[in-house]
Amino acid sequence: MVATVRKSGTGVQVNVSSAAVADILEVLARHNPGIPRSALKGKSKMVAAVTAAAVRLSEENQRQILVHEKNLAQAMETVVADLAGRGDGKLIKFDIERPVEVSHGAGLGDVVDLEEGRRRVAEYSTAVRLEDWAGPVAGPSDIERAFGTRRSTLHDWQRRGAVIGLLKGERKHVFPLAQFVDGRPVEGMSEVTSIIRNSRAAWQWLIQPKPSIGGAPLDLLKAGQVNEVVAAAERDFS
Repeated sequence: MVATVRKSGTGVQVNVSSAAVADILEVLARHNPGIPRSALKGKSKMVAAVTAAAVRLSEENQRQILVHEKNLAQAMETVVADLAGRGDGKLIKFDIERPVEVSHGAGLGDVVDLEEGRRRVAEYSTAVRLEDWAGPVAGPSDIERAFGTRRSTLHDWQRRGAVIGLLKGERKHVFPLAQFVDGRPVEGMSEVTSIIRNSRAAWQWLIQPKPSIGGAPLDLLKAGQVNEVVAAAERDFS
């Protein structure tokens, strides 16, 4: 259970499960790689609170809300902005299972020059080959030899989002071979890339198992379940 809601003499209180918040944090971190995890912690608690409120609605209420699904995100933004602007102590109270550690941080630390900064980063970073996470890839020449696909055709597919090209180096694009079926792009790829605009994010999402739809989205596309995959992409990225 994500959270429980109870009424008290002082109003509504939300008890958020720390385990559920941690799970939500993992999902938010995976789909928002540019945002620090520390900044996503509060958002995870808000998602848990909203979920607790949603599950208390009747099925009829839920159907009425989903009729206006396109306006739901805007409505939620308005509600959150209104709560944030009150400043009167009437915001939702979270009862976290563990005590909150108050920390002011250690400050910025010593300022170093660019070269020293790069040296320190290199000590912690680990180089990962593109093929290690993306699977087998090939350039336009290799694809032309293997499938007989002309470069112009491949580039047109890439322009239309029918295939995903990954930047390798500064300017060279390579293409994961798993997205081709009998030398042609798998059906439904353009619909997915129109939702997930970043090529690397789109490919990572496609090849990772997704329990909610019963497997990796790419495998489901190959099985002809285009609508299910597109709906999942819209839920995760729209």
